[in-house]
Amino acid sequence: MQETLNTTLPPFDLLTDTQLLRIQTSLSIEYFDAGQSIIAAGSEPKGLFIIIKGQVEEYDESIEGDLDARRVAQYSEGDLFGSLAILKGQAKDQYVAFEETLCHVLPAPVFLDLVRENPAFRHFFHKGLATMAKQKSRMPGGFSGDDFSLTRVKDSVMRPPLIVSADCGLRDVVVAMREQHIDSALVDFPETPGAFGLVTGTDLLNALALRGEAVTTPVGAIATRQLVTVDAHDFLFSALIKMTRLHIKRVVVMDQGTVCGVSELTDILSYLTGQTHLMGVQIEKAQTVDELKKTSQALNALIRNLAAKGVKIRFMMELLAALNGRLVAKLYEITMPDEVLANTALTVLGSEGRWEQIVKTDQDNALIIADDFHWPDAEKQRVLTQFTEDLIAIGFPRCPGDIMVSNPEWARTISDWQAVMGLWRTDMTEETQMKMAITLDGHFVAGNKALFSTLSHWMQQHLRGNDIFLAHFAQPVMSFAVPLTLFGNVRQDSAGLDIKKGGIFPLVHGVRSLSLKYRVMETNTYRRIEALVEQGVIHERLGRNLESALSLFMQLRLETQLAQLAEARSEDGAAVTHNRINVRELDRLDRDLLREALHVIKEFKEWLALELHIRG
Repeated sequence: MQETLNTTLPPFDLLTDTQLLRIQTSLSIEYFDAGQSIIAAGSEPKGLFIIIKGQVEEYDESIEGDLDARRVAQYSEGDLFGSLAILKGQAKDQYVAFEETLCHVLPAPVFLDLVRENPAFRHFFHKGLATMAKQKSRMPGGFSGDDFSLTRVKDSVMRPPLIVSADCGLRDVVVAMREQHIDSALVDFPETPGAFGLVTGTDLLNALALRGEAVTTPVGAIATRQLVTVDAHDFLFSALIKMTRLHIKRVVVMDQGTVCGVSELTDILSYLTGQTHLMGVQIEKAQTVDELKKTSQALNALIRNLAAKGVKIRFMMELLAALNGRLVAKLYEITMPDEVLANTALTVLGSEGRWEQIVKTDQDNALIIADDFHWPDAEKQRVLTQFTEDLIAIGFPRCPGDIMVSNPEWARTISDWQAVMGLWRTDMTEETQMKMAITLDGHFVAGNKALFSTLSHWMQQHLRGNDIFLAHFAQPVMSFAVPLTLFGNVRQDSAGLDIKKGGIFPLVHGVRSLSLKYRVMETNTYRRIEALVEQGVIHERLGRNLESALSLFMQLRLETQLAQLAEARSEDGAAVTHNRINVRELDRLDRDLLREALHVIKEFKEWLALELHIRG
């Protein structure tokens, strides 16, 4: 516990030495019991509060319902609260100590003087006001994004498992589930110790009401033996992403190979918002293009919601990729005949394939067709062209490079794909190598997954290449200079800094090239970095720096894309966004972080050139 205020952290690092001295001589420390009101709604707060220890909750008294319904924010060690109330002269909400809490208190008159005197300090809190306004728009009862992003499964919504024997009758299982107020049970099979099955309330209802099973039927006869599991130490957000991808409602929690609980989707959503699950449900229920379009149009609002909560960029990318993937998959499933679904595999490429796109930019996709499937060319072209138009209609813009299934070049049989990639391997032109690159990032979304797996296995076996091939493949990393001046500061032109060319692309493609050389099967850049570090290819320090740099680049790009969409008043993603950021508009901390991240890219490019023998 630090009872001395840390003035090296924002926003206090924006103050002059004289102003810092005034703060230090004005501060007091106050203690609050659990449940004690710190700022009452409608009151004039005595000062700005900085939490030393404990936790404070903010309640909107204008909302009807219990405490969970009225809770709009939580604050913990190091957080500030009360600034909005001071600036407005009156507190709209009530702030209550959730547990025993110790706070620094900066008197309101001193705070107001500093806001008037110091423009940078004033800007920090006015910027904070916009963030707080966004927080107000989220569903009541949600936890702050940082809390959610860093919450582990074991520390949150894990329920104790109900374990029943495989020979237990269905009636007895229903009774046990009702007694424990749980909608699932783990089934223990004595012949395989430690191996469990799962039965849900829906399974029991179907067995008893629809199939007419006897109430004494052993539950083992209807249990699902393939469990979907998460580790107890995984982030809770990862569990949500897995549920979204697989469209399931629960996962079994494991700790060192032992079942320790069950995490239900409804419980997890109490930590975030029902909006995410609602979208998943709407996607699954959709039967028309128009129904999918309505759901797609709500995605930008969800992105703003998650960004306002401070949800970590990596989690956001994976969750949005899961939702976008389900949108594309559902569209394919409802528009394609059954015989097409059985004989094709739809894949998304590029950033969508890597799970690294948040705001929809353009569609990159391809189709793998079974060799023995007879699909007349005219009919195939008509169907795939309509699919591309339908994707555009639900918010996935047309690809400027025509990398879409409506282009016959990107809809081939397995044999044709193998032949063309064999040619790509010997064609050293940059255009061909970039086609290879986005294809390597392919991710299956709909149709027959066995076709995708077959081609992926072939690619890993045949495209590793020799040093000459890899040098040419990685050459585009050197195409764009790192935007740093001679003296190591960030450089931008009159249109701003293109964060994709200057930072994201060299990092992503460099890691992709290394993954091809060292047979890393992952497509996500973060996971590729982790695998390369584990193999000893990349030093751990550089690997962690690359992950941090990528997160910063993605965060800055997201912020500018959301600003562009807001300016265009586009909620359906129809507005075209660009990758340029105005460095001069960043606060000092972000500018410093950007400069350091670009130096990481410079270091990485220099090391990569030696590793893969790339010409400068």
